[in-house]
Amino acid sequence: MLASAQAAREIPLATTGRREAGCPATWLAELDISVSLAEDGLDRAVFEGVLYNRGDLAAATGALPELADAALVLRAYRLWGEDAVRRIKGRFALCVWDGSSEVLLCARDPLGYHPLFYADTARGLLLSSSIDTLVHHPEVSPEPSRLMLAEHLAHQWVDNRQTFFTAVRRVPPGHVLLAARDERRLFRYWAPVPSGERVKWIQEDELAQFEGLLTQAVARCLRHGPAGIFLSGGLDSAAVAAVAADVSRGHGLPVPWALSLAFPDPECNEEDTQRRLAAALGLPQVLIPVEEAVGAGGFLPSLLAMAREWPFPTWFVWRPAYARLAREAAGRGCRVILTGDAGDDWLTVDAIVAADQLRGLQVADFIRLVANMRRSYTAGLPRLLAYLLWTNGARPWLRWAAVRSLRATAPGLLQARRRRRIVASIPSWIAPDPALRREIEERGVAGIEDPDPGSDGFYVSTCRQMLDHPVAAMEVEESFEAGRRAGIPEADPFRDSDLVDFLYRMPPEMLNRGGRSKGPVRQMLARRFPGLGYERQKKVQADAYLTKIIFREGRRAWESLGGAPALIDLGIVDAKALAEEAEALLSGRKGREVYRILDVLTLEAWLQSRM
Repeated sequence: MLASAQAAREIPLATTGRREAGCPATWLAELDISVSLAEDGLDRAVFEGVLYNRGDLAAATGALPELADAALVLRAYRLWGEDAVRRIKGRFALCVWDGSSEVLLCARDPLGYHPLFYADTARGLLLSSSIDTLVHHPEVSPEPSRLMLAEHLAHQWVDNRQTFFTAVRRVPPGHVLLAARDERRLFRYWAPVPSGERVKWIQEDELAQFEGLLTQAVARCLRHGPAGIFLSGGLDSAAVAAVAADVSRGHGLPVPWALSLAFPDPECNEEDTQRRLAAALGLPQVLIPVEEAVGAGGFLPSLLAMAREWPFPTWFVWRPAYARLAREAAGRGCRVILTGDAGDDWLTVDAIVAADQLRGLQVADFIRLVANMRRSYTAGLPRLLAYLLWTNGARPWLRWAAVRSLRATAPGLLQARRRRRIVASIPSWIAPDPALRREIEERGVAGIEDPDPGSDGFYVSTCRQMLDHPVAAMEVEESFEAGRRAGIPEADPFRDSDLVDFLYRMPPEMLNRGGRSKGPVRQMLARRFPGLGYERQKKVQADAYLTKIIFREGRRAWESLGGAPALIDLGIVDAKALAEEAEALLSGRKGREVYRILDVLTLEAWLQSRM
């Protein structure tokens, strides 16, 4: 269980309790989390997480190598000011209180592996890596956010600072929060390509650096000790497993445990590949049928039970099964679990590149893109062509042209067009409360990012936006929470900032090297394991299997919750309209939208435990 406020340590960062005299702040730390604290005169620092470049920081600041992490961070701040955050490498949340200027600096690591949340109280800011620790504090309201819950159901995420609690905010990944007497400022301190700068694309002679950066990222994750690896059989986890096996042997660590789930559906069963790869790498393996991993109660009951216990609704539908694998790993002495989760984010080419290719009349490049995606994914050719020619090809340019014209000639019409778009995107059963619906619509209109190819095109613009998407923060926070609860952290090498900086600047044709997606990883694996077919492997999806589970278990799960009384009581959904929608989803009449019932079920289970 997470620590309550009474069981948590409160570390004051400010030297004064007078609100008007500065920015008093307190770090709430759970007793089972290692927190480093430093104090020097009026200044204080707190560091929670893992510091990668201790040696470099110690040398640059003239510190002793054995200096505590927080003390090292404090020395760096005194030397470089707020720019010190850009020089710190690791997975961390940190705060520095500058007593002389009465400024509080809070920061979260570049990709957000380590969470950082805060709440305003009468005596100042409370900060923690745990939402639950904050909302259990007597000065913080545990009231769920109706706005966030409704926007989540509508799949309209517009604010990456917002959480599912009205009183709690997040410091987004790669951001600094500066709080002073009269102002508060939030800004991004890390980006592979800052806004306004041109991309310095990776050149051919730099491509060889990829494997070295991946090795460095894996080695950083292995600092915790003996490892397990969530081995799915896909390219990303296979690459991590291969490198982790080499690094572990090279550092005298036990070889990692391969932790795998076997799916019964032939469309997503990778058991043969999982076994063959583990054997080729000489890894001991735990392979559990996914239906056994979730328990006798079934998939959805296990998911809802988890939603009731967690500080936020769970996002990853297979999380209960992976929690079982984590327990198996802990029982075998593993100290960390490596994943390949973010490989899809940074190794694949976003289909929006089709818009840039069509605009530039790069016909040969577009044909290669179609062929690449057809080899890499299971979608049929007609659907793929519609996706590339229209959805990610012509439509972005037509929308951009319309927005540019309306902004210059009829801004009122542009605003009305945006509103119609938002209204049409929100299902009628969400937000029956007129005030709540109006707020959702207003935020949606304000949050619309009009297509703007700029000088770099749609592809670069889309990659920049991805860094700040609220879902990116929620995904890593769920991974962190899973590790905290299992007592064994999850670490994803593909969220290493040095590796991401490199992959972000790798041009599409290099990522698709060899005629398929994820070219650098695919070629690395094909060289090492020529008999496993990685050079031809297509992306495996479990969507059809998940749909079968929802049809099999969804109605019983809906009835076990009594429908959605908590969501109804808060005015987040309309009782009659939702009942009709649930019946349509569970009966298969809305097959393509069946996933929406999972959103309703997990939010309802979470709310019932909170109310």
